[in-house]
Amino acid sequence: MAYVPKNMVNQNLYTNGGEFIDPATGKYYQGYYHQYYSGEIFSGKGPTDANRKSLSSAPPVSKQAQNNVPNTRQNLAYQQAKPSDQEIYKFGLTPEPYYPQPTQNDYQKGALVRYFAKKRNQTPSLIIEIDKATHDDLRSQRGKYNYALWSVTSLYWKITGPIKDSKDKFGVLKAGIYNTNERIVNTTNEQFRGIKGYLSDLIQFAVKADLELVSNKYTAGGEFKVQLDNSNYSGYYHIMADGTIMDGATHSQTQDRILLADNVVVQNQVNTLVKDALANL
Repeated sequence: MAYVPKNMVNQNLYTNGGEFIDPATGKYYQGYYHQYYSGEIFSGKGPTDANRKSLSSAPPVSKQAQNNVPNTRQNLAYQQAKPSDQEIYKFGLTPEPYYPQPTQNDYQKGALVRYFAKKRNQTPSLIIEIDKATHDDLRSQRGKYNYALWSVTSLYWKITGPIKDSKDKFGVLKAGIYNTNERIVNTTNEQFRGIKGYLSDLIQFAVKADLELVSNKYTAGGEFKVQLDNSNYSGYYHIMADGTIMDGATHSQTQDRILLADNVVVQNQVNTLVKDALANL
C-alpha cells in the first residue's frame, strides 16, 4: 500500500473489546488497532501489519447497561433484538426479503439488477434477496440496517433473448439467457459464496410459463398429488419451463390439473429433469 506518514496514523492502540466489531464475524474485536486521520480504524499495530482488516465502531451502550449487563455475545444479540435505547436500535435492523417484479422497461433493456444480502456469522450461508434501498444502506453503512452482520452484492440478470448461446449465419455469438446468467452467477460466487445455490433457476423471470419443457413422462403413482384435492396421481405428466408440473403427456393434452411433488426426492428429480432439458435446448 502507499506510504502513510506516521503523523497521519495513531498506532499501537489497544482495546479490551466492546469498542469495535469485526464485520467479517459480527463479533467484538479485542487486540491492537490503529486509526487514520480520516477516522478509519484497522486491526493491527500499524499500516504495515500483514493481517490488518477494517473494523466498525460498536453501537453505544448506556452506562446502566454497561454496569448491569455482562459484555457477552448473547447479550449483544439481545440488545440488538430488544434495544435499550434509540442508538442501539439504529445500529441493527434486519433486512427484509424482497421478491423482484420486472417491469416493461426491464424487459426492453433485457436485464434487471438484483440485490442480495448474506449473514456473515451463519453456516450454512443465509442469503436473502433485498431491494436497492436496503442494499445501498448496508453497503454505505448508513446505520438503518445491521451492516456488521450482513454483507451485500448485486448482479445483472438477463431476462430476454435466446435461451442458450447461439451463433447467427455470420458466426456472431448471441448470448443466451441461461448461459449468460450462469457465467454471472459463477463469477459472483467466487466472492459471494452461496449465491450459486440460491440462484439455481437461471431462466427466472425470462421464460414464459406456457413453454413446455419436459414431455411424455409417466408415474405409476405415489410421486405426485393433484393440487386441487390432494389426491394421488398416476398417469402421464409434463413439466413447464417455470417448473410447473401438469397432467397429460403434453400441454395440449392437459386437463389443467397442477401436480405437486409428494416429497423432496421427487422434487429433486423434477429439478434435474428441468436442468437437463435446459442444457439440451
